[in-house]
Amino acid sequence: MKYILLPLSLLVVMSACRWKVTKQSLKHGDVLKSNVEGFEKNRLKLSEKVIASIETAEEELAKEGADLGKISKDWEKEWTQINNRYDKLKSDFENVGSSSQNYFDQLEELSTAISDQTLRNDELAKNRTLRSRWEKSYNEAAISVDKITEVLNSGKDFHMVLVASSIRQKLESNVEELKVISARAKVLLKDLEAFTEAGRQLVEG
Repeated sequence: MKYILLPLSLLVVMSACRWKVTKQSLKHGDVLKSNVEGFEKNRLKLSEKVIASIETAEEELAKEGADLGKISKDWEKEWTQINNRYDKLKSDFENVGSSSQNYFDQLEELSTAISDQTLRNDELAKNRTLRSRWEKSYNEAAISVDKITEVLNSGKDFHMVLVASSIRQKLESNVEELKVISARAKVLLKDLEAFTEAGRQLVEG
């Protein structure tokens, strides 16, 4: 009876270990997917907020007899919210980086545990290729995230210009400067779409 129970016990233990590995692996994938989706959700909100705020200011500035004092107050309120949203975006981006590292560590662990050398080498090579593609996309997104800081700083400077212009009433230069900020923001925020798509491809295989 002992000889029958021993193999059965080993089978149960091995099955439990396999399930633990599977569960852990799936968890890493789910966490990365959730973080990428959270980043994309916040990117869209930031994008909408930045573009809407700039377009509204453009429209208000273009009106005859524009109230620069009111526009300045509205801009400051909107830009404060935008900066808060950007802080959240940066936090989400860091979470994506952390969870993607865990994801690749798990892939490496699984592949290294394969006993067949040919199959193991093949899987490890796939991991390296995938990681290389992902890191390229991640690094490009990191550059865009950093450059958005410059756009936000330009927005803060623009607010100072608005306050000064409410005294001088020089609208033309303000409108042109706002258009430059708008163009930069739209390009950078659009660039982050490619990063989100790369994240989706990563977790969906």
